[in-house]
Amino acid sequence: MSRTAEAPVVGQVRRETLGFPAWALVNDPANGHHALALVKDIERLGRQAKTRAGAAKEGFDALGTRLGRAVPHFLPTYYEQVARLFLQAENTVYAASFFGKAREAERVHGLVVDEDRQRAVFLEFAFAGALTVKALRQYVRDLVARLAPADAWSQFRRLLVERCAAGMPPYAALPQDVRALVKAAGLDRETAERDLVADLIGSPGVVRAPPRSGGLPLLAHRPRPPGRGRAGRLLGFFPETFSESGRDTDGESGWLALLAESGAEDLLTALPDTSGDAASGSAAPSDPYVSPADWLARWEAHRRRNRATSGRSPQTLDLAARMADRLRADGRPVELFQGRWQRTADLDLLDLCLASGVRVAEPDDQDKGTAHSCGVPVVPWLSDTAPGARISPPSPNSRSSAPC
Repeated sequence: MSRTAEAPVVGQVRRETLGFPAWALVNDPANGHHALALVKDIERLGRQAKTRAGAAKEGFDALGTRLGRAVPHFLPTYYEQVARLFLQAENTVYAASFFGKAREAERVHGLVVDEDRQRAVFLEFAFAGALTVKALRQYVRDLVARLAPADAWSQFRRLLVERCAAGMPPYAALPQDVRALVKAAGLDRETAERDLVADLIGSPGVVRAPPRSGGLPLLAHRPRPPGRGRAGRLLGFFPETFSESGRDTDGESGWLALLAESGAEDLLTALPDTSGDAASGSAAPSDPYVSPADWLARWEAHRRRNRATSGRSPQTLDLAARMADRLRADGRPVELFQGRWQRTADLDLLDLCLASGVRVAEPDDQDKGTAHSCGVPVVPWLSDTAPGARISPPSPNSRSSAPC
């Protein structure tokens, strides 16, 4: 029987780094007895972690103090293993705390760090929901302290890309950390950030980033050339939340500003090039895969789902006005009547589209024979005198609502 050159793939598992005591036995077998002596106590405390978390934590702390006196270079893997036990007990608070103790042990004792292994551990705990933003920011400072600036940037960038690829969103202080590392490395900021964006923009984690506080300002570089790249990707999703507080302080306007800064807005407003020569400059670049009418309908639906932003949106109205020429040129009706059972529409946006000659899909066209009721409250809209109102005060004979 001869052995085949390559074994067949039978499944996939998430790669894990060596834990405790395995790491100690492999890397320092001469002192492995110190690690083996703790195994039974670790197992006992691990069983307590779910029902008596406080007592288990105290026991693990005592073992760590004992281990640190004899073999301090075992502490990082020991604390990581303790953190895993708390993860198994569904206690992410203590897990994050012991993960932090592992990194603190590296700093206090000046231990040599295996960068690839540490990045893998960071990813492991990020996926488990036990990696805090504080730990990530400390990781940046540690990289700067122990590595050459270019190497620090390379390691951090790789962690960011792998983290977002696994579905984790960019964190709030990401732009500051990126720019600090890029500056220290002596790299061109715009080029470095654009390269990072090229790696991040397709990641599922980007969708869950708040528009202005979650790292998306990095996406605001106008791509060259425009098209289905980063700009088109921005039109394919909306942030899941406009603001971390649940109130729209600058989230909605920030997202629309981001579309303008990135060049994505051009794909919604530019007239299609009918000359056959896009390079001639006779028409602004457009994307045949982007439908401005569909995007505007999806944006309205998204706004309605987000209660913090469901009122009048001057920014949306301004954008719709800029889109009017393109919407008329495409001729595709915009589906502004939203709602599962009761079809309603933003009267400001509806009025703007109709006044601009933009086709609007009637509710019957959207429902396709399904029974729905439709009523648009007109009097509150006619009576609205707030800034941005599109109509003068009503006449005495105004109806309270208008049929669709």
